[in-house]
Amino acid sequence: MQLEEYSEIKEKEEFFVNGGSKINHNINKIFAEIEKFKSEGTNFVFRGCSEAKYRLYNSAQRIYIQQELHKQVPSDSIAEHYRDFITELIKICRSWNNGVIERLLESTGIDPNNALAYLSYMQHFGVPTPLLDYSYNPYVALFFAIDGLVYKPSDKEIDNYFSFYYTFTNSTVFESWKYVFDENLKKVDITYEKIDENDMAILLPDEELYQIMNSVNIINQEGLFFYNNHPWYPLERTYKEYTDFLLKEWGQEKFDKLMTVRTFSGCYNIHKSLIPAIKEKLSEMGINKNHIYPDMADFRKSVTNNGILNSLTLEK
Repeated sequence: MQLEEYSEIKEKEEFFVNGGSKINHNINKIFAEIEKFKSEGTNFVFRGCSEAKYRLYNSAQRIYIQQELHKQVPSDSIAEHYRDFITELIKICRSWNNGVIERLLESTGIDPNNALAYLSYMQHFGVPTPLLDYSYNPYVALFFAIDGLVYKPSDKEIDNYFSFYYTFTNSTVFESWKYVFDENLKKVDITYEKIDENDMAILLPDEELYQIMNSVNIINQEGLFFYNNHPWYPLERTYKEYTDFLLKEWGQEKFDKLMTVRTFSGCYNIHKSLIPAIKEKLSEMGINKNHIYPDMADFRKSVTNNGILNSLTLEK
């Protein structure tokens, strides 16, 4: 079963501010827009996506949909089955290699019964999770959008674009998500069943509960997660279903008064022909593979060689 994709750029207008926008030339416009976000502090977070046609599915959804795991149960049991799928992944992660990850958590002072900690670890190492990566750093997000991307011109317009998403985290909806999420969870024995009671959440790394420092990559990537528990709705649709419900329950006046926004995020669709120029600009800023993916073999060699060099007496 294939994942749903956008067939035309204009379809994205339903879910994203500027969803139908296209940047075809002048990369200075891209970086000028980013500078506007940076000037407003840390209230925005960002995600880069290599294809404008892709919807915001997390990795667990991708596996669940593409492997057609939902066919294992009746339609009215899919939500529960999907929750059990995630629970099983966490269980296997915890027991893997004689429980080494569980012991890692314990050794760093993290409660080994904290399902969020396992999800964070799994996310960083490519195991399917209901989490979607974002970054506080817009340039890092832009790098991820084009990393390894090769432009092959297509007669289908949307195939010629990648996307850059920006989300205002201080919106009423996000604040309420975080409040409810925090209030619903205890600081110990956080089961996935308890997490699953929340449709959505934004998980910020300034909370000890949500972070696990298992790689130097995490530092430079300046990441955070969005959580989406729906088996097949991408994040932007889960959000819209939620705000449509709020609008119906509250009415337009209260909806506007509480500054609830209808769309999950904003979006710029950028033509792939601009990739070489964007890469060069990012490289000038120090945003490259060496920064995003620190090479620990190079770390060992560099520290050792420079330590030896600095210990040599080169002058008498």
